[in-house]
Parts: sequence; structure tokens; C-alpha cells
Amino acid sequence: MSRIRILPALAALLLTLIVLFGGLQVYRTYEIIQPLESQLAQIPQVRDVQVNATAQTPSVTITLGPVQDLQATYTQIQTEVENSLGGPINIVLKDHPTPSLTSAFEVLQPILYQGIAQGMYVSMVHELESSAKQQHVNCTVTMNSQDIFIQLTKDNGYLYSIVPYATRGLGGNGQ
Repeated sequence: MSRIRILPALAALLLTLIVLFGGLQVYRTYEIIQPLESQLAQIPQVRDVQVNATAQTPSVTITLGPVQDLQATYTQIQTEVENSLGGPINIVLKDHPTPSLTSAFEVLQPILYQGIAQGMYVSMVHELESSAKQQHVNCTVTMNSQDIFIQLTKDNGYLYSIVPYATRGLGGNGQ
């Protein structure tokens, strides 16, 4: 007799959980993710947006076209993402690097990290720009209170890198 009451109760509980989790997914998709994607798509430099809100730390992958000011574009993206998702969010920017830009960035990295380690930002920016010029690459370096924004362009390629002043703790992805 007690088995007959337990089975319908378990079935009702399971059905309730399915409906609640389904409702949560619908809410995330139509009230959070799609509006965020459409807001980010309105930024002129954004070509594609992919939001993954199912992971423990949500991530937003954004494919950018050529930008005039990486820092301003990233700040606008970061503001939209934080207003929509809140909390810690991993923002990944996709660019269009060429082999020559990748090689140039590898040459510039020691200058960059030495400048960060020594706190010699003015001379670091000057050295980055002059070294890039020697490699026939256009380089723009800007900074805010926490990151260094590096834009390398040559022909139809562009490489964007956002480097924090200090390591942000273990488990970071280096973005």
C-alpha cells in the first residue's frame, strides 16, 4: 500500500524538477542570453557572439573585426556582459592574426613582460612601438588601471592581446 503512494509522489517530484529546470533554461535563453547577444551584436566591430552560460564560470566568445581603439571596444563589451550576467565572466576575443603578426607578437612579448615586471610602462610602450615598426607592423598600446591593450595590424590581419598588469591568480586562461 505504501509503494502505491511513493511511486506517484516520486513521479510528481521528478516531473516538477524537469519543469523547473526547463523553465530555467528557457529563462536563461530568452531573457538573458539572446538579449546579451543582440546588445553585443550592435557594437559595430563585433562580428559574432557566442555565450556559454551553462559552465560554472560563464564565458562570452566574441569575434571582432578591425577596431580603432581596442580598449574602448573591450570596455564597452565588458560593461554589456557584466550588466547582463554579473559576477565573474570570462571574455574571449577572437581576432584575425596572420603568421607575421603572430611572429611579431612573440618578439614583442619579452619587452612587454619586462616592462610590466619593472613597472617601466612609458619606456615599454615606446620600445613595443619601435620594435613593431622595425618589423613593419602597426602597433597601438593603451592601458587602463588593470590591463594593457595591444593591437597589431598589418595588411588584412589584426592581432589583439589584453594583458593584465599582474597574474590574476591560479586557474586563469591567460586572456
